[in-house]
Amino acid sequence: MKYCKKCLYPDTKPQLIFNDKGVCSACENMKKKEMIDWNEKKKEFGLILEKYRNRDGKNYDCIIPVSGGKDSTYQTYVMKKEYGLNPLVVNFHPLDQTNIGKKNLDNLKKIGVDCIEFSPNPIIYQKLAKYGLTELGDFQWPEHLGIFTIPVQIAVKYNIPLIMWGENPQLEYGQPTDIDKDTILDREWNEKNGGYFLDKIKPQDMTKYGFSISDLKPYLYPSDDEIKQVGVTGIFLGSYHKWDIFKQLEFVKTIGFSENNEIMEGTYNKWENLDVYFTVFHDYFKFLKYGFGRTTDHVSIEIRYGRISREDGIELVKKYDGKIPKKYLKEFLQAADISEKEFHSICDKFTNKELFLTDNSGNLIKDEQGNLKLKNQVC
Repeated sequence: MKYCKKCLYPDTKPQLIFNDKGVCSACENMKKKEMIDWNEKKKEFGLILEKYRNRDGKNYDCIIPVSGGKDSTYQTYVMKKEYGLNPLVVNFHPLDQTNIGKKNLDNLKKIGVDCIEFSPNPIIYQKLAKYGLTELGDFQWPEHLGIFTIPVQIAVKYNIPLIMWGENPQLEYGQPTDIDKDTILDREWNEKNGGYFLDKIKPQDMTKYGFSISDLKPYLYPSDDEIKQVGVTGIFLGSYHKWDIFKQLEFVKTIGFSENNEIMEGTYNKWENLDVYFTVFHDYFKFLKYGFGRTTDHVSIEIRYGRISREDGIELVKKYDGKIPKKYLKEFLQAADISEKEFHSICDKFTNKELFLTDNSGNLIKDEQGNLKLKNQVC
């Protein structure tokens, strides 16, 4: 593994590119952000909103996909209070929602918006989650599908063309991005950047796992004809407003957003992934596949914003990254309907042995807690 000379991202991170100075494209994107005329981008944004604003007030002006987290709270406030739009916020309701996640979603509604909370069939959701775990190494797979498909389905059904997403994730986290071109979140963007979509894994292939096409309706992206008929367009607020999660976090706390009362497992902060219990397992499988976890994400962001040094980031990564999640392991095993032994077997199945220490027989070397050690630690 090779690590960025500025932040701590490794070259195993998908879609990340290093320049000849050993600096990753996420850090290069940060430099680009500082050179953008954000006042001009806001003017451009205002014109887009006027194009889609509902003139007679008989429909909503846009859809905002929300979890209740810091980003969606900020998006909703900006659209409602700063631009005077009447958004419909849409939440794909995860089965493992936390109490603080519910509290923050309820707080978001108090900004003054209507909200659709879509609750999927729990039997099908659990089956998809089990498939995601055993075949893809992602127990959150149905949630990752639903958060991108349900808002678009509702946009089609309610005839609301504009969908307002939050940060531009490629601009913030790595892929070389032209902010004047890479601004639309559509089917193509989803298939390229959004993970495992049922358009890649053909729906008919899922029948061997006990699913019918009718089971999968919430997880299917609308057809191109449906999209075209309504003119659905998804854009990133972060392509037009300079995105700063730390300033935005401090702001949304002033309007009722709550942080956790203790640091989140797998990292060192109290403000991200508050809405569900099992995201920590998704992050752990990322570590097994790519050799870095949520802590690396967070310290790399903080380094790029000048909040901590690279040396401090290394110490945080060593302390928090790559540990087997323990706090909700019992609940996770119950939800996945597997034993702890089966869990470790699934983990081993998705572990990239090129990245971790093994013995002479090729078996993964683990410490007393079952944790792995990278062959090439960040330094």
